[in-house]
Amino acid sequence: MMKQAFYAVLLCIAFSMANAQAASTNTMSDPYSQCVDDTIAELKLAGMNNGVVGACSNQAQAIYTKQIVKLLDQIKKQSKEYQQPERYHDIMKSQQLWKSFVDQECQNAGAYIGSPMYEYCPMQKYAERVEQLKEYVP
Repeated sequence: MMKQAFYAVLLCIAFSMANAQAASTNTMSDPYSQCVDDTIAELKLAGMNNGVVGACSNQAQAIYTKQIVKLLDQIKKQSKEYQQPERYHDIMKSQQLWKSFVDQECQNAGAYIGSPMYEYCPMQKYAERVEQLKEYVP
């Protein structure tokens, strides 16, 4: 019982930190929070549940995935333009390593924090990756 309570508290902290981080770095509502608000209102739910977390995490991750692809395309274009093929190659190498890290890290989070993290964690990591890649695009 204590172990379950501990994991519930950790999950709440993770959600709170992610929402606080999103609010501080983004003036407009992030796709995950917007989806959660819309879904709860549309389905007239009393609050958050694992289904909402899963559905909204997947929806937001799809948005972030498109942004990542767009940023990588911009980096590729700039690398060609500046005749720096190694730049694109290096970033793609780090992208592959990053993806492996996310897969394992989120597997750990799901197994040891709780099942909603299987969807929430990758979405969170993809949002962070968008911000990282923006630094490479002037």
